[in-house]
Amino acid sequence: MPLILKQEFKSWIMRSLIFLVASCPCSIVISVPLAFFSCIGKVSKKGMIIKGSKHIENLSKARYIAFDKTGTITTGKMQIDKLNLTGNMQKTQVLQYMYAMEKNSNHPISTAIKQKVESEGLESEIIVDEYEEIAGYGVKGKIEGKEILFGNAKLLEKSNMKQETTKNANYLIVNGEIEASITFKEEIRESSFGISEKLNKVGINETIILTGDNEESANKIGSKVGINKIFAGLLPTQKLEKVRELKQSGKVIFIGDGINDSPVLAESDFGIAMGNASEIAESSADALLISNNIGSLPNIIKTAKKNMRIIKFNIAFSLIVKAIVLTLGVIRNSTNMASDSSRYRSKFTNSIK
Repeated sequence: MPLILKQEFKSWIMRSLIFLVASCPCSIVISVPLAFFSCIGKVSKKGMIIKGSKHIENLSKARYIAFDKTGTITTGKMQIDKLNLTGNMQKTQVLQYMYAMEKNSNHPISTAIKQKVESEGLESEIIVDEYEEIAGYGVKGKIEGKEILFGNAKLLEKSNMKQETTKNANYLIVNGEIEASITFKEEIRESSFGISEKLNKVGINETIILTGDNEESANKIGSKVGINKIFAGLLPTQKLEKVRELKQSGKVIFIGDGINDSPVLAESDFGIAMGNASEIAESSADALLISNNIGSLPNIIKTAKKNMRIIKFNIAFSLIVKAIVLTLGVIRNSTNMASDSSRYRSKFTNSIK
């Protein structure tokens, strides 16, 4: 160009340096990663660890959130709901018999009974002889020579006891007579209440529960926390299918804690494992909610959305500034070319004269 336009090399070298500096992507390369790292830091302060900046965009674009129920919406712990006395035994004695039968077990129902008895100071030194666990039914043994059975409605059928039963109740049977029935309820996380409405305010279209538990229990929990769309009685493969269906309409977040949740956590666009999740669930998820505080999710999503807006602004601002500098460089060059041509025309006119 300097040879064609008969201009100085110095002028064109300076212009080429302007283009070289202006087109350098340093502003984008520096600002974008820093924004992502800043977002990860802010989210960690809210109780969630994200495994890499690449997942933040999916979090910000999510339109659906699916929750597992047990251990996620609920704490996974059981509480005694109702104790009905149907025989001649007193409440204290019934609880002591149940405590004696269950004190060596770590089952959620056993834990609920032990907490109830210990909190009321009703522990006793009752000895259970010939103790035996009946998988899927309950336990049996002998107390003071009495035949004791404690378990679910299926245990009554197994013992050939024709009795009207409640689906979710457990029964204490002494010498073939039902002395009491007890029902349990799951302990709901305080942060779960009203979560659907809060998530709607940050752009989540639908909040869903996907659970393997029975429909009655799932609907009861869902109504208490304000989640209306519930799919109950699902196998792990059916959960996977539901998430794939949702993904056809938008980005999906799934939150779970169990071994059975790991395929769904991996399949979802953004998988979140609870802080007390199983090891395989943690490894399958994109983030870990170490605080177990579901109520922090709206603020976390809001932070991710804000971060993406900042990144887009940084990129747009950088490109606009570059375009302005490059345009000014071109205009300046054109102005010089115009002045040079005018000078050549004046010299040519003077030579003719």
